Amino acid sequence: MRQKTQRPTKYFITAWAVLLLYPLLTVQAAEISNGLPDGINKLSAAEREKLLVEGAKKEGAVMWYANWAGDEVEKISQGFKKKYPFINVLVFRGVSGKVEDKITTEYRAGKHLADLVLAGTSKMALFRDGGIIGRYLSPQVRALQPKLYDQDGWWVSLAMSPTVIGANTNLVSPQETPKEWRDLVDPKWKGKIGLDTEPDIMILGMVQAWGDEKTLEFIRALARNQPQIRSGHTLLAQLVAAGELPVGAELYGYRVAELIAKKAPLRMSYPNPAIFTLSPIMTAALPPHPHAAALFYDFLLSEEGQTIIGTDIGRTPVRKGIPARNPEFIKVQESDAFLPLDPLLVGKKSNEAKRWIKEILLVRK
Repeated sequence: MRQKTQRPTKYFITAWAVLLLYPLLTVQAAEISNGLPDGINKLSAAEREKLLVEGAKKEGAVMWYANWAGDEVEKISQGFKKKYPFINVLVFRGVSGKVEDKITTEYRAGKHLADLVLAGTSKMALFRDGGIIGRYLSPQVRALQPKLYDQDGWWVSLAMSPTVIGANTNLVSPQETPKEWRDLVDPKWKGKIGLDTEPDIMILGMVQAWGDEKTLEFIRALARNQPQIRSGHTLLAQLVAAGELPVGAELYGYRVAELIAKKAPLRMSYPNPAIFTLSPIMTAALPPHPHAAALFYDFLLSEEGQTIIGTDIGRTPVRKGIPARNPEFIKVQESDAFLPLDPLLVGKKSNEAKRWIKEILLVRK
């Protein structure tokens, strides 16, 4: 890593030349790694903090592109600002697609405005291969399960959320409730299973655990059971709670937990694999505020930052020992069934999974 990286000269080049240069850009991004000096992680915690604080005071700000809700981003920013009042937290907030479009357009134009990027699991591979993100391995990852961060420093998840099977307790007994993914293909559930129009989390998790062939076998068997297709995971959970559908496949665990807390007649099971979505935070390849970015990145994974994420926001934290609103999610994380989605696999297989869903599950003959 180098003390200071000279900003590249802006060039206008053809699209095919950009594609040829992408691997080189990625290597360069990995080498500069957040613009911090070599050996920073070999320093003691106190020396490392001192170096980052001195640099951040000169920079004065950090720019965060995020796809989380505005109130969530604000709570985290306020917590960081309280600890480091000399750093202004600047935020661009939008859905994953808008974050992707903004930073991709900027980097193609030679503009390097973002320090950190939070843009969804499927974006990591795209950003890495495009030379948009660099590598930064925070010392805070020592308090995380290895499955929750990239060993080379390309990403680390800030939170996690399980995908579950839900059942209406008034319509389905505990013994009958599907407990495994393959239980959903039992003929007794024909026409009785609710499924979202985009069950790609479930499918991608199966690809990661089972491979393509077994996943396709499951998709075809599930299609023969004629699931009731609905648009929107929240709506689907509400329909199961209302008794309009006895069972819902690939429900968002946090949404089911919210309804259960409101006394809805729901129960959920965690099939094996217990598929969890992640929220990868990534550092930009050429951050304008590298020291402030490192401090913010570390804060997000620290006890303070993860407590805000787990307690104030209500997402399930990734750091060990941090309380969560839904402690049962933490217990699942500690089981052998725990399967967080691999951002690299998601990036590679997402389009194919969506094609399978469209051509097999959504077709009505």
